[in-house]
Amino acid sequence: MVAKYARAVKIMKSKPAPDPCSWIFWWYTHAIPMPKSAAIQQVFGSGSSPAKNVAQQAWWTCQPHQNGQNTDNFLPWHRMYVYFFEKTICAVLNDNSFTLPYWNYSPGLPASQSGVMPQSFRSPNVPSVASLYVQNRNPGVNTGSPIDAQDPGALSATGAMAETTYSPHSPKQGFCNDLDFGLHGNVHGLVGTGTNMGYVPTAAQDPVFWMHHCNIDRLWASWNKLGNINQNDPNFLKQVFWFAGPDCKAVSMKVGDVMSISQLNYTYEEFEPGPAQAHVGPSPQLSNLALHAPVATTTVATASVVSLGSGPTKVELHATSAVKNQVFDLSLAAPAPDLGRYYLVVRNLQIKSQPGVIYNLYLNVPDGASNAVLQAHKAGYLNFFQAMPGMEMDEPTRFVSYDITGLVKRLGASTVSGAITLTVTPSGEPAAGSAPVIGSVSIQRV
Repeated sequence: MVAKYARAVKIMKSKPAPDPCSWIFWWYTHAIPMPKSAAIQQVFGSGSSPAKNVAQQAWWTCQPHQNGQNTDNFLPWHRMYVYFFEKTICAVLNDNSFTLPYWNYSPGLPASQSGVMPQSFRSPNVPSVASLYVQNRNPGVNTGSPIDAQDPGALSATGAMAETTYSPHSPKQGFCNDLDFGLHGNVHGLVGTGTNMGYVPTAAQDPVFWMHHCNIDRLWASWNKLGNINQNDPNFLKQVFWFAGPDCKAVSMKVGDVMSISQLNYTYEEFEPGPAQAHVGPSPQLSNLALHAPVATTTVATASVVSLGSGPTKVELHATSAVKNQVFDLSLAAPAPDLGRYYLVVRNLQIKSQPGVIYNLYLNVPDGASNAVLQAHKAGYLNFFQAMPGMEMDEPTRFVSYDITGLVKRLGASTVSGAITLTVTPSGEPAAGSAPVIGSVSIQRV
């Protein structure tokens, strides 16, 4: 299938951009590195044509990377995108037996495979797969180094798979946002630069993009296979998105048509296992909440406007009046996932350009800490893939959260009287002029 894919990519790259079966046409369906109107003028000119009409409907419709878009659309839009892309390849090859491979980069594989880009995508001197090679990936990616070599844990799907609701209910991200803003964005940032996989408008030019999103779709199917329920608001399910069909004509699909892979008559070779303590369906604590409604919480500590540099940035989260001089009450940390838990919540990410790295988040890490101590104080990873220059990221459902209950337990109950220190450290050298900013940080107790 990889060999067939490489042949199709070569054919699609040889087609002129106005052709709905061309590589550029499908890249631009995801996002465009210029204003959409300028791209359509550049590719089609001022005249009219059926293909131009398809482009106007389908191009730059990726969800949810523009202002005002529903973050719950991330998974269904990309499922449609991958589905119609696969159908287009079948048409290009005149081979209906073709199915897209997926790239399983997550931990748990043999050490020689985990996080390593498949050989076929980094072999420019092998004619049969040379079309899959892209030079401007991050250092080490094309030489077979694990993309997470410096970032152990960044490729884990465990956090997303443990989510019990599809939609966000602050401070819980929900499965869709957890996968989008976490693992999905980490892979983009670890593979590509700001001119390739690491930047939304250029990401889909890399053939490995599709292997990545096929795996993201597999993880969604895996989460459903565990008995978890998708967002089912009727208005959400009625939303329609447009793509180019394999006959070069516009084709549309409703969100409600792609809530299950069985609706589309395909499956996966294997599925991702669930968390150690399996669960079925949404948790009772969230089942009666209105869509996206926040969970009742106590804000433990807050900080605002964190500008990140090229080295570690230390931020003091000051205790709120509600908990001043109290201690972290771990007595509420019952086994149920939604009772007595602590979350680190990050909001309103801002950039001038993609920094090209992901960031490590640590709580109360001592100066001069060894790597082992750093890992013991680690809250998680943060990527800026979701952030776009000029995009408003302070919408209620756009936030990144980390369940730090286990970290609080490991560090021990401590008095919240002064400040809690958050250290944000880039995993490499951020791109000059990227100016990443975290708008606000808080610790929430549920």
